[in-house]
Amino acid sequence: MQNTLIKRISLFFLVTYGLVTIALADPVNGSPTEKDTSYWVTNRSTGLFFSQQSYSAYFKGQGVSSIALGSTFDFKADYRKAKRSWDNRFQIRYGVIKMAELPVQKNDDHIELDSKYGYQFTPHLKVTGLFNFQTRSHDMYEIKKTGERGKRIGNFMAPAYFHLGSGIDYFTKDKWLSIYYSPVNSKLTVVADRSLVGQYLPGIEDGRNTRYELGSLLRIELKKEIMTNIFVHTIGSFFTNHLDDFGVFDVNIENKLNFKINKLFSVNLLTQLIYDEDILFDIQTQGGEQPDSFHKGPRTQFREVLNIGLTHSF
Repeated sequence: MQNTLIKRISLFFLVTYGLVTIALADPVNGSPTEKDTSYWVTNRSTGLFFSQQSYSAYFKGQGVSSIALGSTFDFKADYRKAKRSWDNRFQIRYGVIKMAELPVQKNDDHIELDSKYGYQFTPHLKVTGLFNFQTRSHDMYEIKKTGERGKRIGNFMAPAYFHLGSGIDYFTKDKWLSIYYSPVNSKLTVVADRSLVGQYLPGIEDGRNTRYELGSLLRIELKKEIMTNIFVHTIGSFFTNHLDDFGVFDVNIENKLNFKINKLFSVNLLTQLIYDEDILFDIQTQGGEQPDSFHKGPRTQFREVLNIGLTHSF
């Protein structure tokens, strides 16, 4: 039964990977459809990643047999004409994991659209407008340390984050570093599923499922080949709300270290650090008369993923 399930999951990801590649290629010769790209540069990449752990019944060590599959789709479209630029990126990540005899669970789900329009007025500075949208595709549950499914923690548009602002963008000559600062940035948090409002919008008035914040945003992006076929891509976002708790920052730092083996295979290491005062966790009370009691509060979130698999750019 487990082998059949694993085969079905593998087939699903392989079919998805193939369909995306075919859909965006020329049906005649397999190359991307030719269009007028006088001012546009586009890049599309897909990835299928796999990890597996297996332990025998007589193994003196600690571990749980598991298999995980992940997929990515990344589309970029950049426009350049004279002093004007428009950079767009659409990214999807999706992954599942099967642990021991437990059912298949989702362990990664991310949808993001990022768009940045700029007008260059010096060799290293632009006046820039930025729009960013992030959410998930469907229901997501926490995975306990035992591997079992916990409470529901997300859904499509629950939460969803919208950033819209304008500011100054500094960049180096070879574009490996970009520092964007917006003194006036709007942030809208939407939780369409009302059962999840308490997890992402604490203290919100009854009946509401949105929160508007006006503040400052600092975003630092680094893209560079640090060694032959070793690439690093880091994006750090720091937002503080002028209307409430000014000086308390929402932090999101994502790092990707990519090792390109050849045209088809790659290894990448992903890390992400998040801190947001509005995202609450159940925290066990230390000491006191009721050591098993819990209270709610924010916590630093961190994840690390090592992927080995197929990648294709076109």
